Amino acid sequence: MADHEHPPHTLSRPVWRGESTVLRRVEPGDWEVVLALESSSSYQRAWERVTAPRSPQNCQEWLKQESAKDPLDDNFLLAITDRRHGGMVGCINTSQADPVSGRFYLGLAVASEHQRKGYAWEAGILVLGYMFGERRYQKAQAYVHDFNEASQAAMLAVGATLEGRLRRHDFFAGRYHDNLIYGMTAEEFFATHGPKA
Repeated sequence: MADHEHPPHTLSRPVWRGESTVLRRVEPGDWEVVLALESSSSYQRAWERVTAPRSPQNCQEWLKQESAKDPLDDNFLLAITDRRHGGMVGCINTSQADPVSGRFYLGLAVASEHQRKGYAWEAGILVLGYMFGERRYQKAQAYVHDFNEASQAAMLAVGATLEGRLRRHDFFAGRYHDNLIYGMTAEEFFATHGPKA
């Protein structure tokens, strides 16, 4: 099989729904969950950097802009919801999607009270399946800080490979930290996660 050919997912597999997770576009009404996530310093450090608190109005406006994005934009922010009760448990996003190189970055966060229940893993599999199987991207990457052991384990569990280390890359809590780069190709994804009946 040529490098650019990806084995297809079965057509009966739902794109945005897993066994316990449903992904949907974020909405302005999600502001309370998002603001609660953002109020955690560990969440802020995992995503990018610690900032001053965001106001409810600012969060609502940002989510309004995100919810209005073109569905064909490959840089998106989705709500991770529990399939049984419909409540939002976290967020997953793609960024720096480059259709020429076929590469994108993946990021996700799940509220502490919902962690270790499989939401992050399943949401990651759904988004990777979409980007590889529907949008023809060929590689996903993720940055994970050296102190974020949970996300490092999650990347390995999905099947990603540690590809490199950016030394002394970010400054948190009074010192510099390394940023680890994880990657997964479409072929690696399909070999591990699909196609399935």
